Amino acid sequence: MGRASEGRTAARMSAAMVEVTPPYDLSRSLAIAAAFAPTVGQPPGLLRFAVRIGGRIEAIEVRQTTKSTLCASYAAGGDRRAVQRTVGWRVLADLDLRPFYRLAARHPALAPILRRLRGLKPMRPAGLFEMAVVAITEQQISLAAAYAIRTRLVERFGYPAQGCWVFPDAGRLAAATLRQLRSTGLSRAKAGYVRALARDLESGRVDLDAIAALPDADAHDALMNIRGFGPWSADYVLVRGMARPDRVPLDDLGIRDVVGRRLGSGARASSSETGKLLAPFAPYRGLAAFYLLAEDRSAAAAARAPLTRRGRL
Repeated sequence: MGRASEGRTAARMSAAMVEVTPPYDLSRSLAIAAAFAPTVGQPPGLLRFAVRIGGRIEAIEVRQTTKSTLCASYAAGGDRRAVQRTVGWRVLADLDLRPFYRLAARHPALAPILRRLRGLKPMRPAGLFEMAVVAITEQQISLAAAYAIRTRLVERFGYPAQGCWVFPDAGRLAAATLRQLRSTGLSRAKAGYVRALARDLESGRVDLDAIAALPDADAHDALMNIRGFGPWSADYVLVRGMARPDRVPLDDLGIRDVVGRRLGSGARASSSETGKLLAPFAPYRGLAAFYLLAEDRSAAAAARAPLTRRGRL
C-alpha cells in the first residue's frame, strides 16, 4: 500500500533471522512484485511492511543476508517468533522450488524462463483476510484500478506505522457503512462483499484459517460459499494466499493469454486448453503460470507497457 505521511522515528531495533528454503532471491521477488503493481513503495532489495502482532503494530524491514537467510529488523520489545512467522508467511519461506525446477528443466519454453528468474517466489499479503479483500477488489477491473482502491481503503480504515500502513482488521471494516466503503472506489456490490466477509469473520461464520487447513478441493468449495466469490476468486486465494502451487484460475484472461502464447498456438487459449497446456507441470501448475506471467510482467515493466485486466498470481 501507499506510504503513510508520518516519518520514521528513532527507535531501538531488534533483528530476527528467518530461514528460507533455497533457492531464493528476495530482490528478484520484490522486482517482480513491483511489475505486477503500479508501485509497492519499496527501496530495491528491501521489503518494508507493517502488521499487527498480538495487539501491537509492528513495522518490519527485511533484507537478504545469505542464499537461505533473511534478516528482519523490528522495534525492540516485539515478539521475535511472531515476526519470524509473519516474514516467513509473506515470502513463502517454506516453498521448495527445486522439485518444480527439476520437473520443468527440459521444457523448451519454460526452462529458459526458470533460469532467468531463478529464486523467484510469489509475495503474498500479510494475512488471509487481506488476501480475500484483494481478490474481491481485483474482480473484473485492472490491477492499477484495484490497487488504487485498496490504497484508499487502507488509508481510510487502516493504521499508519513508520511510513507503512497496516491493513484494516475485520472488525473495522465490519463496522463501516456501505457509503464509507464506496468512498474508496468500491462498487456497491464489492463494498457489500467486503463488509459481509468482515462480519462473517467477526461472527465466526467464516474461518479462513480453518479453510486453509483443508485439502485443495474442499478449500475451494468452502471459499466458493463466501458471498461474492466465484471460481476465479477461490483459486486466486488458494494459489496466492494459501500457497497451493497447483491451483490455477483457468478463466483468467491474462493467464489464458500468456499460456496460449508461450505454450500453445500463439493465440489466447480457452480455459480447457489452458488446463491441458499446464497439465505437464502438475503438481506445480500454479507456479508454472506464475513464472509465465512474471516473465511477461517483467518485460512489460521494462517497456513501460500498461497492466492488463487480470493475469495476476
